[in-house]
Amino acid sequence: MTLKQRIHADAPLYIGIASVGMSEEQLAKCLADQPDMVFVDLQHEPYTEPQFAAFCATCERLGIPALARARHPELHAMLGSYLDFGAGGVLVPMVEDPQVVERSIQSFYYPPVGNRSCGLAHVWQRKNHPDPREYADWWNGNGILAIQIETVKAVHTIRELAQPGVDLILFGGTDLQFSLDANPNCGFASVAECRQYVLEQVADLPVRVGMSDLPFGKFGA
Repeated sequence: MTLKQRIHADAPLYIGIASVGMSEEQLAKCLADQPDMVFVDLQHEPYTEPQFAAFCATCERLGIPALARARHPELHAMLGSYLDFGAGGVLVPMVEDPQVVERSIQSFYYPPVGNRSCGLAHVWQRKNHPDPREYADWWNGNGILAIQIETVKAVHTIRELAQPGVDLILFGGTDLQFSLDANPNCGFASVAECRQYVLEQVADLPVRVGMSDLPFGKFGA
């Protein structure tokens, strides 16, 4: 069973956490608990594109896909670049507009699913899929697209955000608490209530909900 299939089958999932600046030895130590993916923060952490590409190459050698948190929800065009640099998945932060999800899906998947441009020099698992069309089809069936819920508005509109093509819904608890503080009459008393509401609202949809914050740790049955 592939990682994408395991996510949608609600199998146990473990997302570790790493830093772009880690050496191969440091990253290998982070993988001692055998995570399924390793999260790296491109939104809040300073990095250069060559540095990120080198990090992804290290992940490739160690056999672990990198889940990269994008810089901003509106920078849809950058998603393809993160993937071209070697990420195995992308987390779009601060999502609350359905159009952001639509554009993210388009940038994430190759045609005919999306409109991602083809540049395969550094992509995840290219060595196993040398033909461009074969790789594109493999990616469309295996790449991991996640969105991050960090505002009350996103919680209220979650069914519009959990669109086909989104594999995983994760939370940013600190920013979500800030949003709760700014909206005292929103109908939710805590981050835990928001998470439970999201879980219930998407229970009939083919998307996985991770209920913990960074580091994500293990979740699932």
